[in-house]
Amino acid sequence: MGSIPTRPANFSEALTDKLLLAGEITTSVIGLLVAISVLIGTLRALIDGKDSAWKSSDVAVAEGRAAGEGWLHRILVAIDIAFNVIVLRGQQDETISTHSWRAQQEGKLWGKVMCWWLNGFQANHGFKAASGDLERAKSRVAQLSKMLGQ
Repeated sequence: MGSIPTRPANFSEALTDKLLLAGEITTSVIGLLVAISVLIGTLRALIDGKDSAWKSSDVAVAEGRAAGEGWLHRILVAIDIAFNVIVLRGQQDETISTHSWRAQQEGKLWGKVMCWWLNGFQANHGFKAASGDLERAKSRVAQLSKMLGQ
């Protein structure tokens, strides 16, 4: 008869080592992502000068860009939205960036930190993301309204 396998005596030590390694890797990745964001933001500021404040007239420009999104970009947006809904418990029609921007507007710390980080990659990222989400929503409403005879 076969014997029941037992855990090694140092199972808890091995588990602790793996958890510590995972923590170190996670910390390193987060640190690298922050450094990249700061570097890109700094380079953009040096090349372009100071980022202009977002104006309501910029919404139409951002919506226009979103209206021309290609197939690959739409797939990435769909993955982004799915992650937002499943992991971050966000709305089913918004990206992580828009969710973060809304959280920042509501004064939530996680939203402020996320928007600071995203702005390193793209100036006014939250506003642009929200404008893109708005364009996608308007497009769907117009199409469905037409189909429903509204």
